[in-house]
Amino acid sequence: MANSLEKIIVSIKKLKPKNINEAQTKDWLIRPFFEVLGWDFSNPEDVVPEDDDIAGKRTDYCFYVNKIPKMLVEAKSLSNSLSDNKMIIEKLNYCVNRGISLLILTNGDTYKIYYSELKGIGKDKLLQEFTLSDKFDEDVIEKLSKKSFEKDLLLNYSRNISLFTTIKKATENLFQSGDKKFIRIINESVKEILGHKFGEDDIEMALKQFTLHINSDLHETVYASDTSEENTDEGKNWTVENQFRDGKWNESFEQYKKLRKELKIAKLDFSENPTKRYISLLVDTKSF
Repeated sequence: MANSLEKIIVSIKKLKPKNINEAQTKDWLIRPFFEVLGWDFSNPEDVVPEDDDIAGKRTDYCFYVNKIPKMLVEAKSLSNSLSDNKMIIEKLNYCVNRGISLLILTNGDTYKIYYSELKGIGKDKLLQEFTLSDKFDEDVIEKLSKKSFEKDLLLNYSRNISLFTTIKKATENLFQSGDKKFIRIINESVKEILGHKFGEDDIEMALKQFTLHINSDLHETVYASDTSEENTDEGKNWTVENQFRDGKWNESFEQYKKLRKELKIAKLDFSENPTKRYISLLVDTKSF
């Protein structure tokens, strides 16, 4: 794939000074890019140009897998900045009307991936973007391949990002709310660690200093449909204890066990599966 992409990048650099129009951009850059990724533009079961809905609205291309529409692509000329929020909103609304979650907006060099179910309006729904003439990650591009779409890898990733961002917001709201029940749960855990509790006002103030950070790269995501570590013998035998076998992070492991204990008391549980995505807590120590 690298050699084929390099040819497209060379074309981009040659064509940029020529101010080519949208039709030329589609023929010379966008179509070759997706063909490298396994999409057959001569096969109407793969790609349908100008595929409109019942209201007559349309995007430049609709990509299908097993006769199911999976992704819409809106093409612009190479010189287009792709920043027209009104146009983005219009195309995302079209996605919703068609029941298609993924929209690609491209000028043949920059590719912007939107997920219509993310919270917000227009540009807020941007999931990922890359520029071929700049530094890019091939693993990100690979998620736009036909092979990837046959496994719904990008769709699963998008749904997970939506889930994680929603959980992040809900948890941050909980930290900021001063919820007495939540504070008491924290205080009970504090008592187990220190042997005494803090004042509820102190805990409430401390919680408001925390923010959440989601660590999740597109190419690092573990997908249920992938042949991943969970499906190997090593993955099946994976345990949290194994991760601490070298004696490091003992204090963290003790905190983990206390958390599991509190969750059990609350009749909550979770599966210990290996993953490359996590939510971490950050605190501004300057506030203390």
